Amino acid sequence: MAFLLTPQNAFAGLVLTLFGLNAPSSGQEGGEKKVSLRAEPVQDLPEASPAAMPKADPKKDLVASWKTQSEARTLTLSIPPPRGQIVDRNGIPFAQNRVVQYLALNLPQFDPPTPERILQFAHSKIASANRILGKNWNLPDDKLLMHYQHRRWLPLVFSIEGGMNVELTLEEQEKIKPLLSDGLFLQASYLRHYPKEGTACHIIGYVGKTRPLPVGPISDGDPIFEEQDGRLGLESSFDADLKGTPGKINILFSPEGKQLSEEMLSRPVPGHNVVTTLDFDFQNYAESALAEHARNGGAMVIMDVATGDVLAMASNPGFNLNDFVPGISATEFEELNTNPRLPLYGRAFQGGYPPASTFKIVSALAALDSGKITAKSYFDCDSSYFIDTRYFHNHSKNGEGPMNVVTAIKRSCNTWFYQVGLLTGADPLTNMAARLGFGEKTGLPLKAESAGFLPTNAYMIQRYGHKIVGGDLANMCIGQGKVLATPIQVCQSMAAVADGKNMAQVRLVKQVQDLNDRVVQAFPVQTRKRIDLKDEIRSPVVKGMIAVVHGSSGTGSEAYVNKSIRIAGKTGTAQWKPDKEQNLAWFTGFLPADNPVYAFAVLYEGRPGENISGGKKAAPIVSEVFTKIYRNAPAEDPLLLAAKAPPKALPVGEEGEDEGGEDSSRKTKTKKAEPAEAPPPPPEENKGPKSFFRRLFGR
Repeated sequence: MAFLLTPQNAFAGLVLTLFGLNAPSSGQEGGEKKVSLRAEPVQDLPEASPAAMPKADPKKDLVASWKTQSEARTLTLSIPPPRGQIVDRNGIPFAQNRVVQYLALNLPQFDPPTPERILQFAHSKIASANRILGKNWNLPDDKLLMHYQHRRWLPLVFSIEGGMNVELTLEEQEKIKPLLSDGLFLQASYLRHYPKEGTACHIIGYVGKTRPLPVGPISDGDPIFEEQDGRLGLESSFDADLKGTPGKINILFSPEGKQLSEEMLSRPVPGHNVVTTLDFDFQNYAESALAEHARNGGAMVIMDVATGDVLAMASNPGFNLNDFVPGISATEFEELNTNPRLPLYGRAFQGGYPPASTFKIVSALAALDSGKITAKSYFDCDSSYFIDTRYFHNHSKNGEGPMNVVTAIKRSCNTWFYQVGLLTGADPLTNMAARLGFGEKTGLPLKAESAGFLPTNAYMIQRYGHKIVGGDLANMCIGQGKVLATPIQVCQSMAAVADGKNMAQVRLVKQVQDLNDRVVQAFPVQTRKRIDLKDEIRSPVVKGMIAVVHGSSGTGSEAYVNKSIRIAGKTGTAQWKPDKEQNLAWFTGFLPADNPVYAFAVLYEGRPGENISGGKKAAPIVSEVFTKIYRNAPAEDPLLLAAKAPPKALPVGEEGEDEGGEDSSRKTKTKKAEPAEAPPPPPEENKGPKSFFRRLFGR
C-alpha cells in the first residue's frame, strides 16, 4: 500500500524519510501553508527506516573524520520536487503523488574491497530478503561492483521487475523490518498517482522517467531518486509549471558509509497546481454513457456557451493512467498501441470525422446570410436530385414535398440542402464554416489537437485545378466529402450559434496556482471572434433545431430530457469507412434552447455493418447525460436557473405550423420571399466568472 502525497507533506515527509531531517513547523522558513484542494484521504507517512542512513550527532567526530579519513565523502545531492496536482474546476484531483518504499542495498566499506567480498555480501542480503518476501529479485554482478566503486554511499534499489522499480506493500514492509540492519534499506520515493484512474485520461496524460539514475562517479547535483516529466496531455503541456524546483542537500559520510552530518542547502519547492475547467461529474457522466452505449468508439464534449469552458471532453475507449506508473513495459504499450479499438486515441479532440448532417446548420446559415434564400423560401424535398452526371439521394426513399429551412433542418432533408447549397455557392459556405471555427484548432492546450479540414476554392484550385462545384459542393453541404471536423470543433460551432453574437475562446485550464493559493497564471474568459448572426438568419435555424427534438417527426426526439428544458439539436449520420461498411452517428446542439447555457456534441462510431443513425444512437446519450446533470445539479446551477427563466427564444412555429411539422410539407412551392419578421434572439447571459476561491474551495 502506498501513501498519497499532497503538497503540504510532500518534501518534508520525503526528506524526513530519506535523511532523518525534522520537518519544518508552520513558523519555519520553508514551511507550507495547507492547500484546500479536495483530495483523497491521506495516511500519515511512514516513519524512517531504522537503517536509513543513521544520523549521527553532527558535532561528534566530524572534524576528525573529515580531516583524517581519506575515504570520507561529502555529497551535494538534488532532491527532486513533487509534481503539482491537476484538478477539476472544483478541486477534485485527477493527478497527485504518493510516497512509496523500495528495497535497497546499503553497501559498507570493505578492506580490502575485493569483488568476492562485495558480491558475497550483496548476494546474501538480497537472498535473505527474497526468502522473507517470496521474491526472486537480483542484480547483475557488474552493476553491483560498479555501484560499489562509484556510488557506494548511496542506496542501490534491487526490488526491480521488468526493468522497473517495484514498491513494497505495507505488509511486505512489516515482514522485512527484522532484516533492516546493516546492508538493507527502505528507499523512499514518490510516484505520480491518478486517483480517478482512466477518467479524462486523454486530457490529463501521464509522466515518464526523465532519465535513468547515474551509474558512474557521483557528481554534485545528482538526484537522490528518479525524476519524472510529462509525456502526454496536460502533464506534458504544463510540465514546466508542474515540475517545481529541486532542493539541495549536503551530506557528509564516514568511510564506512555512516552519515556524519547534513545541511539542507535549499528545500525543494513542489510544482504548481493546474486547475482545469473540467467538471468531474460531467466528465464521469459522459464517459459512463459512452462506455455503455458507444462501445466500439465515441466521444462527447460539453461546453459552457458564455465562457467557452470545456466541462467534459470524453473519448471512449480509454485507458488507466496508473498503468503508466512507475512505467509501462514495451509489451504492454505495444498492446495498447496496436489495439484496434484505439484506446490511446483522444477522439474528442484528435479525431477528424465527416460532420455529416450536423454541418447542415452551417449550410443553412450560409444560405440565409448570403441572401440566396429567406426563411420563407421553399424547395421540393424529393427522394433524389440530379447533379452533373448522377443522382444524389435523400435518406428517405419517398419525396417529402416542399420545405422551408425550419422543416428541412427538422427532417434533415438532403435534397433540400443539395439545391440550396448549389444556389448559395462554395465561398459563402466555406466562409460561414470558417466563421464558426471549422478548419482550425480550437486552441486547446493539448499538443495532439487536430485542426480538422475545410476545403476551399483556393485549395481545390491548387490541388485539383478547379473550384468546388457540382457533386463536391452538394456533398459538402450535407457534411460529407472532404470536410472533416473534431467533436470539440462541432461543439464550439454550436456554442457560437447558441450565443449568436460571439464565439468564446475554448478554455480547458482556468489557472495555475502555487501552494499558498496564489494564482501565478490565469487564463481569463475571452472572445475568440465575433459571429454576429443577424436575427433573421439565426432565428429560423434555431427553430429548426428545436423542431429536431420537440417537433412532430423530428429526427432527434430521443434527446429529450424533460418538459422544463427544450433542446436545440441536430442529428447526423455519415459514411465513414465504406470498405468496412462503418458509419458515424452524431448529435449536437445546445440547451436550454430558450436561454442557452451548455453546448454539446456526441459522436458514435458504428461497428462494421451496423445500421445506425444520429437520432437512434447519439441522441439517447445526450438525454442520459443531461438527465443526470439536471437531477444532480445544485439549486444555483445555471442550467436550472435558465430552465426556470421566462422563455426568450422565438415562437416555435410560424403561420400556424407545428414546429415545421406535417403541415409545412403541404405549403405552396415558393422561391425567394421576404424573410418573416423575427423576434430577437436570447440576450447574452451575464455569467462572469465567480470568485475562484468561492467556486473552488467554497470560501
